[in-house]
Amino acid sequence: MKLTALIPMLSVSDLKRSIAFYRDRLGFHVINVFGEPEPKWCMIGRDNIKLMLNEPPREEMDTLPLHAKNFQVYYFYPDDVAALHAAWKDDDLAVTDLRVTAYGMKEFELRDPDGYWLWFGQESSEPPTVHE
Repeated sequence: MKLTALIPMLSVSDLKRSIAFYRDRLGFHVINVFGEPEPKWCMIGRDNIKLMLNEPPREEMDTLPLHAKNFQVYYFYPDDVAALHAAWKDDDLAVTDLRVTAYGMKEFELRDPDGYWLWFGQESSEPPTVHE
């Protein structure tokens, strides 16, 4: 099982403002946007770099402590997410259940010893098993 990419995901307080900043000031372009009627997630890129930006629900942001507002996810793209999940689960690593999301990813997550979220996902055409 090979890891093919790593894309950080940053929580932002205003997705439209963040997209405008990265696009207009830093030269990124929008690759993908998810969420209706108001998008709450996007992937942006420039050259060989990609970032995901996520805007949590406002009520969650208002009640979170500062460290949680700066939520970071490191999203890895393995070539076989199901095999990686099974291997780490067999090795008693504390991984979440494998799920298929409404945004078309088969994924799972775990935390490193310092509490950083590490997510592992692969594009999937299977029907969603969770609706977020």
